[in-house]
Amino acid sequence: MSLFRKILTPIVIASTALLTACATPDTFTTQVNAFNNWPADTKGKLYAFSNDVSQNLEQKSYADLIAKEMWRTGLMQTNNIKKAHYLVNFNASTETREKIVQEYYEEPMFVPTFGFGFGNFGYGYPGWGWGNNFYSGVGISYTPRVAQYPIQISRHTLALEIKNNKTGNPVYQAKAVADSQNASLTQVMPYLAVSVFDNFPGSNGGTRHIEFDIDKSREQQTPVKYIPE
Repeated sequence: MSLFRKILTPIVIASTALLTACATPDTFTTQVNAFNNWPADTKGKLYAFSNDVSQNLEQKSYADLIAKEMWRTGLMQTNNIKKAHYLVNFNASTETREKIVQEYYEEPMFVPTFGFGFGNFGYGYPGWGWGNNFYSGVGISYTPRVAQYPIQISRHTLALEIKNNKTGNPVYQAKAVADSQNASLTQVMPYLAVSVFDNFPGSNGGTRHIEFDIDKSREQQTPVKYIPE
C-alpha cells in the first residue's frame, strides 16, 4: 500500500460513513416535453388507439401501459375507431449513442512546483539603507488522475399524440426520453408511459425532468416518483 493510500484510508472510511448516513435513493430520470390544446369538454368521451398492435405483442404491451395512464385525461377507451372522439397514436424507439465519461483515480499524480522572488529595497534621509532578501521555494502539488473514454448508451423515446377524430387536429403531443447503459426499451417503457402524462395536460413547451425512486418502484411493481425529504 502506498503512503498516499495509508494517509487516505482513515479519511475515506470517515467519508464513507458520512455518505452512508446521508445517502439518497437510486433514481432514474426521464426528460419530457409536452404541448397541448386540450378541450374543456373531454371528460367521459371515448378514445381509441390508431396503432394496429393486434399482430405485435411488444407494441400491444406498450399500448396497455399507455392505456393504464390514460385515466389522467378523463377519456374512456373503446376498440371502435369510428365511435372514438379522439385517436391516440404512439411511437416507441431506441437509438444507440456514444457518451464521453470521466473516471477519477484514487491516487493522484504528484507534480513538483518551484518559486523564487526578491525581498525589499529602500532608502531615506538623513540615513539610508537597503535590504535584499532572495527567497526560493520548492514544493509538491498533486493533480487528480482523470481518464476519459467513450461508452455506448441507449436513448429510449416515447412520442405520443392525441388528436380529434373528426377534425384530425392534435390536442396533445408529448415526448419522453431516457438514457440508459443497460436497460432495454421494455424495461424503461413503464417510466416513459407515466412521464408523458405527468401533470397532464400541463403547460405548453419547456423541458421537465422527472425522477423515479428505483427501489420503491421495484417494491411496488410500478413507477414511483422520487420525492426529496
